[in-house]
Amino acid sequence: MAKELKEGLFSATKKFTDAFFDGLKKNATNSAIKAAKKNKKVPPKVVQKMSQIEKASKELEKMLKDLE
Repeated sequence: MAKELKEGLFSATKKFTDAFFDGLKKNATNSAIKAAKKNKKVPPKVVQKMSQIEKASKELEKMLKDLE
């Protein structure tokens, strides 16, 4: 019983920390894209490619979750 409780607690903690760090990563990515859009020195093609990569990353993540 105690082992099951520890495993459940570990699993819940892992899910929480994964979600927390995923959120940080997404916020950092969004901030970087926003900053690149505002910065006139960054060519529009670079900003467009950054946005495409972010979109592709989200699509891949969704596909991988669907496999679970």
